[in-house]
Amino acid sequence: MTTVPPPPLPWTVTSILERSYALARDNFAAFFTVAVIFGAVSLVMNILSLGLLAGLVGLVLSVATSICLTWGSLQAIAGRKPEWEPMLRQLQGPMFGRLLLLGCIQYFVIAVSAIVVIGPLFLVPLWAVTIPVMMIERTDLGGAFNRSMDLTAGRRLPILGVFLLWFVFFLLGGLVILVLLGHGALGSLVMWIYGALAGIVMHTLPAIFYVLLREEKEGITTGQIIAALD
Repeated sequence: MTTVPPPPLPWTVTSILERSYALARDNFAAFFTVAVIFGAVSLVMNILSLGLLAGLVGLVLSVATSICLTWGSLQAIAGRKPEWEPMLRQLQGPMFGRLLLLGCIQYFVIAVSAIVVIGPLFLVPLWAVTIPVMMIERTDLGGAFNRSMDLTAGRRLPILGVFLLWFVFFLLGGLVILVLLGHGALGSLVMWIYGALAGIVMHTLPAIFYVLLREEKEGITTGQIIAALD
């Protein structure tokens, strides 16, 4: 007789906030190492005052960070212990170029949409799981965006709530640092470290949402989802 797995437990904004924090905390060393490596390159570009080039390189590095940490988060969700070296080796993976293009388009469009304040509030939850979709399901660019829209349908408000709450929390923390330390060398260094810390939490969210949404809507297990990475 085939055993039917129990239905997944319902998730809430609070449960996702707790889970993303726990995922970042439990894998802190590996996640922080990856974030700092990419962040260091971006910091050097900014120090050199390279203007638009620094901005473009920063965009690419942010996407690369997201790709590596998404892969690591998926591994952690499956009960494995991700290390920083395998995460960085995703840069050599066969899907990396496509994932990088996907992320750059997504990040750029969301940034431009911020000109109209409502833009990111609409696009962030709509495209919340594009990177894990492409990583797991091997879709093309259009397929990743469409699949993300399908998976997030009916769940976009709580998804947006999680992103907004973490964003506001980290924004307030950054303002406190600037007030206390200013914009000098020490303040810039602390803000760089703080940005890496914030990033390792935020970058866990696409993987968490992707797995939960597929469990919820398709009734498949975490193991079945993550098996595609093997």
